[in-house]
Amino acid sequence: MNDMSLLSIVTITFNNYEELLKTIESVRDLEHCEHIIINGGQCQKTLDFLKKYCGKSFSEPDQGISDAFNKGIKYSMGDVVMMLNSGDILLDRSYPEKALKILSENLDLDFVHADELYDDLLIGEFVMKPLRIKGHLTPNIGRGMPYRHQTMVVRRIVYDKVGSFDLKYVTSDYDWTCRWELSLRDTGRSAYYFHGKPVIKMDGRGVSATQEWKVMREAVSIIRTHFPKNIEIQFSLFKRFILFVGRECLKWFQMGNILSHLKRLKYQNDV
Repeated sequence: MNDMSLLSIVTITFNNYEELLKTIESVRDLEHCEHIIINGGQCQKTLDFLKKYCGKSFSEPDQGISDAFNKGIKYSMGDVVMMLNSGDILLDRSYPEKALKILSENLDLDFVHADELYDDLLIGEFVMKPLRIKGHLTPNIGRGMPYRHQTMVVRRIVYDKVGSFDLKYVTSDYDWTCRWELSLRDTGRSAYYFHGKPVIKMDGRGVSATQEWKVMREAVSIIRTHFPKNIEIQFSLFKRFILFVGRECLKWFQMGNILSHLKRLKYQNDV
């Protein structure tokens, strides 16, 4: 476990050629890293490009985001895996190697995570910090995804322990994190927060931003499945749902300017 020498960066793409090029350029020629591209689309530009691509790529139909993630892990050779979706950009090129070093020197850690720069459809760019920045599991997972998924540098053996991403969820990273949390009982293992500037710029046009009702429905299903008797987590999920409904009401009544203002106030120190 402590003799790690290779990190696999997995990029999934589906008919977004221009965004893919930005991601590839941001990780080009990194030391101690391999870049794997999982292409599930039929964009001819992407297919032609990947035929000449000098890295590792696979173009074949898949069953969605979760299936593509699983293929990336399956085809990777690294002891550590990082998911960087097409359109996302690695800002700190030293981060993968630093994360690899942290994991190699701390056997009790399952993954390293950090801040990201989020390109929001409503207010533009701001720093998105993870809900959890300490080693313990607070705030509880009912609040939402506690880590920024694209920044997570995960030991490959953790996927063997926790399992693959569930194909029935679009928010399979949230489901996977819930299962990871359940696996920690009496193990003493944890995650490491890499403090500093954002390491990833995330494209804010993904499913989590454009299909929020689906995200919330899945969150309810996931929490009911994994934490059916945990009142504290259920209550946190309820509060999250109420805030979500409030945001949707503002959109419904065409009060997007108020929503933008509230969002800027929330992130005013980081915009």
